[in-house]
Amino acid sequence: MLKSEPNTEMRGAVRFPLKLPISIKTPESEVEAQTENISAGGVLFLLEAEMTPGSAIEFQIAMPGKVLGAPTDVLVTGAGRVVRCSSEGDRRAVAAVIDEYRFERKQ
Repeated sequence: MLKSEPNTEMRGAVRFPLKLPISIKTPESEVEAQTENISAGGVLFLLEAEMTPGSAIEFQIAMPGKVLGAPTDVLVTGAGRVVRCSSEGDRRAVAAVIDEYRFERKQ
């Protein structure tokens, strides 16, 4: 009989390794960053500024149409919360849960 390993992966959504520019707005500031991966429920991005877990954010990501299989680029805007921060070289890796998002076609 084979012994199975316990599943330690708790994510409920597939993450896509997309490196795209992302604009982050907090009540204190606006910063530019780069995504590392994105799912329907969250986003991981790298930036040079400090962020505090629990902070509310608003974001904008320009998604290339070819990535989505769409004829035009799409602007994804939304809101979420920072859930984790860690050092990644000279930048910070920030994980945020996405509470809401909208798709808008770019002209």
